[in-house]
Amino acid sequence: MIKHFLFVWGAYWVFVLFLPVEGIYPSSIYAFILQFLFVIFVLVGYSWFLVASHAARPPMWGRYQPKHLRSMIRIAIWLSIIGTICLVYDKIFIQGIDYSKGIAVAREAWRKEGESRQGGISSVFSVLGYLLGSGYYVAAVLLVFGGKALDTKSRYKAVFSVFVLLMISSALAGGRSNVLLLAVFVVGTTVSVTGWSYKYLFKSIFLRIFVFLLLIFSFLYLLYIFAERAEATGINASSYLRGFLPYLGLKLSPWFEERLGSGVISDITSLFLLAASYITHSFSTTAAIIEHGPGEKIIIFLHPMNILHKLNLIDKPDSSWFLAGRFPSLPGALFYQYGAYGFSVLSLLLGFLGGMAKYFYICRPASIISLSLFLMMYAILILSPLLLAVDFMSFPFVLWSFFLISFLSKAFSAFRITFRP
Repeated sequence: MIKHFLFVWGAYWVFVLFLPVEGIYPSSIYAFILQFLFVIFVLVGYSWFLVASHAARPPMWGRYQPKHLRSMIRIAIWLSIIGTICLVYDKIFIQGIDYSKGIAVAREAWRKEGESRQGGISSVFSVLGYLLGSGYYVAAVLLVFGGKALDTKSRYKAVFSVFVLLMISSALAGGRSNVLLLAVFVVGTTVSVTGWSYKYLFKSIFLRIFVFLLLIFSFLYLLYIFAERAEATGINASSYLRGFLPYLGLKLSPWFEERLGSGVISDITSLFLLAASYITHSFSTTAAIIEHGPGEKIIIFLHPMNILHKLNLIDKPDSSWFLAGRFPSLPGALFYQYGAYGFSVLSLLLGFLGGMAKYFYICRPASIISLSLFLMMYAILILSPLLLAVDFMSFPFVLWSFFLISFLSKAFSAFRITFRP
């Protein structure tokens, strides 16, 4: 966990340094210092727990029985299928979203539809869709966790089912976060059970090629989303890049600006640069936060609070901070919302919780609950250069899915129900 955390932050800073874009805010040095202190605090908090618990050894391969594993994967996939059908029905037939004009246009229509009902729930199908639709995350994790116990045909079917459900859910939301979050969960599971061995997980050369092709398709989907949004504005990708970068707090480096012309090659280059800039623009946002200083608006836990608001449990949170819609990076968000003291304490706490999650997973490697908690903390640390992972749209529902599928699996087992497709 902690090695990947350090690697991701190092790679993030390398991209910030070498991408042909520049931040428009002058406090870049202070932004780096804040983020560097965050990494140090997390590392210290993580080390405290591991030293205190003597739990430094890596987790071992899980102990799921094949029959139990197959049952959980089937439950996860079928729940996700039911949830996805509910979401399709809600968005197309109840909300009237027209996806034939492209994902970007549909996403904007979905956003306006949500504003028109002031963030309220559109239908019971929407509730069921979100509560059940994230089951494919659990299926993907269990495939990596104990997929070698499945026969080759079952693995092909499960991998393909997870991929199709991922693409449908991403297209319905018109976003990219599902792909990124699932990738983090899969990597986290791979590390937790094998250290890192793609060949060990997929011993068949044909299955490895199949998975690799799906990964390439997923990446192309991410670029397609950027291309769709450029097309929705009626301009080419190069012009969209020039117009969108200032929104991210960035501008093209002069030497690259001179070389970026027009044409297919320039458009493809612009899409790749736009994707990289979108991932790393949180550095510029952090610089802006330092210049602005701590504020009173909500950045952290905004998505869970919005869910509670839809359920009429709390008032609508005030999220209208001065760079709403941008990635603040987790250290930037902590500094903005809690000040220097809160930033320090909470950074240490995050590291401590990361160590605790690893410890409980080591103690109970066959428990889906301990695995889910480990993966949740892994995702929070790995995605910290961008934002708090809890604020990804699917994150709360993924956590719920782990608990739900664990409960249903035990219930079916207790009543000796065989769950088959």
